[in-house]
Amino acid sequence: MNSTTDNIQAFITLLKQSVTDNSFIKLTLSNKRSNTSDLNNVYVKPVLIKEHLLLSFVDRYKTRDITRNLELEEAGNEIVRLLEVSFMQGYLTSTTANYHLLINKKGNSTLLKKPAASTDSPTLQHDKVKQRPITTTKNHYLQALGILNSEFKVRPDMQDKYRQINKYIEIIEGIIKEVKLPPLVHIADMGSGKGYLTFALYDYLTNQLKQEVEMTGVEFRKELVDKCNIIADEAGFKGLSFKEGAIETTNLPPIEMLIALHACDTATDEAIYRGIKAGAEIILCSPCCHKQVRRDMQTTGVLADITQFGILAERQAEIVTDTIRALTLEAYGYKTNIAEFIATEHTPKNLMISAVLKKKPSTVNPSADNPSARRFDTSALQPDPAVVQKINDLKALFNVKSHHLQKILGY
Repeated sequence: MNSTTDNIQAFITLLKQSVTDNSFIKLTLSNKRSNTSDLNNVYVKPVLIKEHLLLSFVDRYKTRDITRNLELEEAGNEIVRLLEVSFMQGYLTSTTANYHLLINKKGNSTLLKKPAASTDSPTLQHDKVKQRPITTTKNHYLQALGILNSEFKVRPDMQDKYRQINKYIEIIEGIIKEVKLPPLVHIADMGSGKGYLTFALYDYLTNQLKQEVEMTGVEFRKELVDKCNIIADEAGFKGLSFKEGAIETTNLPPIEMLIALHACDTATDEAIYRGIKAGAEIILCSPCCHKQVRRDMQTTGVLADITQFGILAERQAEIVTDTIRALTLEAYGYKTNIAEFIATEHTPKNLMISAVLKKKPSTVNPSADNPSARRFDTSALQPDPAVVQKINDLKALFNVKSHHLQKILGY
């Protein structure tokens, strides 16, 4: 009859063999020797970290879990220690057989062999793979935009941009649930730039939601417009096109959704203005730069103690500017929200203002040349006086004489 020491060493040998021949699935240590111990169980599995095979230990305590990644030899020594000091059972699962080590309170032990319960190969992924709305698999437009390499893998210097794209789609997923979209959705992306987010949204709406979309990206740089139109054509995105123009003046078709991401300073206000006037049911803005209010803002008293520091004055101007934008949207019948977006090349942090139209203007009869359009009469739009008062009180607090969005809306 083998001693407990021999059985523990045999158990470790079986572990090492299973790791070596890639049959190891997991190992569990249980039945703690002392009821006063906070360590309840230890779970061990193989992980591949930077192409290097390690054994990952999860030490499960009453109130927390601690994870450790160990080399095979070190892991074997640690399991021996835990079986001698902390636990009386070890269960080794592999694709060829399962082994159960049992130790009793007298120190005697038994090592049992059982048929394998699973023949599936072990998973070596260190972290759970996050399922992203925009995947890289044969994604030709992301490749053409320079985010993916020739093997459809994210380039190291484009990891942040890829995360930004998916964060953007995740935000829109939640917003779209609040709106009953028509069979054909018209979208304007004002200041579409290189088109990263424009392509991703079109892809998500058409290929995942199976929504029919006509989407226009507006960009004043002709070389970007030409490039994006070529990529859209190559991707087979028939409802996506780009046109050269400015946010303030470009002629737009009737739209249900208006987007303006990273439009600088008052260009964001111009985009919101156009969305309100168009009766867009969804308006999304991620403002960039807040110079207009920063130049105009004059603080006194306690507020002057805060804004005497340049960086704090700048941040305060951002807060005031975007609060007035959100309140203006609220005044015109939108349910608004402001949330942190994600880091970009423009600013360390970004906010996204999202607005969903709840109080719709009067419906206009569809025109003869566009009988399917759902249009609203926004010619006589008037903001909610109570919300306007809030805006004026906020401006007075910071001695802001004017806000560009309020000025162009004329309220």
